[in-house]
Amino acid sequence: MSFLDKLSKTVGKSITWAFSGALFGAFFSGVLNFLLIENTSPWLASILATMLAGLVISAYFGSMLVALGGTLAGILTAISYQILFATYHQPLILLGIALIAGLVAGSFFTKREIRDSQPLAQTGAGFMAGLISGPLLYVIVSSTPVGYHGWEVAAVAVSLVGLCYVFLIKHRLSVLGSTGALKIGGPLVSGLIAMAVASVFWIIGESYMTIPELGQISQYQQVMDAAPLGLLGGALGGAFGGAMLEILGIRMEEHIA
Repeated sequence: MSFLDKLSKTVGKSITWAFSGALFGAFFSGVLNFLLIENTSPWLASILATMLAGLVISAYFGSMLVALGGTLAGILTAISYQILFATYHQPLILLGIALIAGLVAGSFFTKREIRDSQPLAQTGAGFMAGLISGPLLYVIVSSTPVGYHGWEVAAVAVSLVGLCYVFLIKHRLSVLGSTGALKIGGPLVSGLIAMAVASVFWIIGESYMTIPELGQISQYQQVMDAAPLGLLGGALGGAFGGAMLEILGIRMEEHIA
């Protein structure tokens, strides 16, 4: 392979991972700051944020069709809820409705589509990658100048989770690809994605319930402010990780399907 061919493939994979990393970083930063606002301890917030972000983004990365089904269900649920219950702020009810809508949407996928994408195996690998990366992220943030509110924490998180995901997707548990897992994988993953999307819409709606002239600013505005920095950090971390995968000759495509 010529140098230009190698460079072209490296740049291509870097761009692909940058997009995934940007999505991860924005979602991760939003979840992390939401948990910190709710007075969750930093170590637990780090673990929960990496787990949830790893679960959600791995679904998009490895099971795009199922994730899109859950996304549409979550969007429709959130919009309908905000129209019908504009003054009724009960996020748990919204999440419950989104879960049911996602389960229904996920039941329409064919066996072939589920078998090809293996959504439960993908999200399981992402969840475990986040679980492993969370404590490492907390140690890094606690022992270095990296803070919880900058782009750097997202870059570190996407690098850690991405590295663990690469390993776990190649050594995932066989039970996650079993017949039973394939049957529940589509509805379950679609439901989880619908809940994640609905929660994002709820936070956006809550953050805009402000009256700056009267000094009333939503506490969730911090979540919205953190998302752009998370997107930037995630894109940088993802681009670096994608380039390193190509340079090291690691082919993720062999393990995604």
